[in-house]
Amino acid sequence: MTSNTSVGHIVRQVFFAIILILFAVMQSVYPIHDQLDIIIDEVKTANRLTFAGGIMVTVMTALLVLFGFVARSTDSALVMFIGVALMGVSFVGNIVWVAGLGKLIDYTFDSPYVSLDSRVKASMVGNLLGVFFFNTSFLLLCLKDYVNGQSGGNGASSVSEYNKFSDDASHLTFDHIIRKLVHLLGMILYYSMAVAALAGYVLDEVKNNDDITTAARLMLAGSVITLVSSTVLAVVSFVASPSTNAGVKGVGFLFMFLVFAGSILMVAGNGKYMDLGWDNLTQEQKVSSVGDCFGFFGFANVFILYCLPDFGYLM
Repeated sequence: MTSNTSVGHIVRQVFFAIILILFAVMQSVYPIHDQLDIIIDEVKTANRLTFAGGIMVTVMTALLVLFGFVARSTDSALVMFIGVALMGVSFVGNIVWVAGLGKLIDYTFDSPYVSLDSRVKASMVGNLLGVFFFNTSFLLLCLKDYVNGQSGGNGASSVSEYNKFSDDASHLTFDHIIRKLVHLLGMILYYSMAVAALAGYVLDEVKNNDDITTAARLMLAGSVITLVSSTVLAVVSFVASPSTNAGVKGVGFLFMFLVFAGSILMVAGNGKYMDLGWDNLTQEQKVSSVGDCFGFFGFANVFILYCLPDFGYLM
């Protein structure tokens, strides 16, 4: 492995991959593995697309992490080609997964037998958008292993822009900005629609169950804290640099902590809700609910890992 290999880049990539694999397996693979031959054609097609897309993303994510270690140790054009091909397959899996979710949403919204509140519909759409943007964010992170960066070579010679950070705004490289913005957009859509909207619906509909309303309040508070803090953190990180003064770093770490705290509140709320009905959930529902917890926690904290280099840490 070359001296240009960034430890921070590896930490980000491995952590993100673990979260993405757990989320994909628990949300799209295991929960519907026994529902691929359901009698309704539209639902059957949606399930098969979601299942296939989840498997493709899971396998390609693992391969991209493993192959990244190879790519960072060589300038071979063949290695770069294989890596980009793996990313292409992963992106196709992302589209297939989203298509499956979209087809199920389309069937559910048009069904005369199902009447859903607009906030429940928003939560389903938010989950779809989160899947797309978080998968895309991971691919943009992996792209750094294979595509030419600021220096003249391939692969290892351009592994991490963080190694080339200067003391001024030139540390804000284009790919770094795009990655953060794509991930932030995914967070805004996912946490506002899939979490906050659904929690708000529960609070309006459930009046006489303190346990359920407490769980919903935790999730709503966590999502709002995460959304506001991550947006402010993004702004602060753009004006920061590795040599920025202690005051700016202090503000940055404050909002990183708030993003982390918000993710914990969402997990706590979802955990409380799961605990209330655990005995009545199927095995598939239990796995899916745990997958939600990994998503609530993981995707928010990946953004913290994205922002740390702007303050001179985990570069």
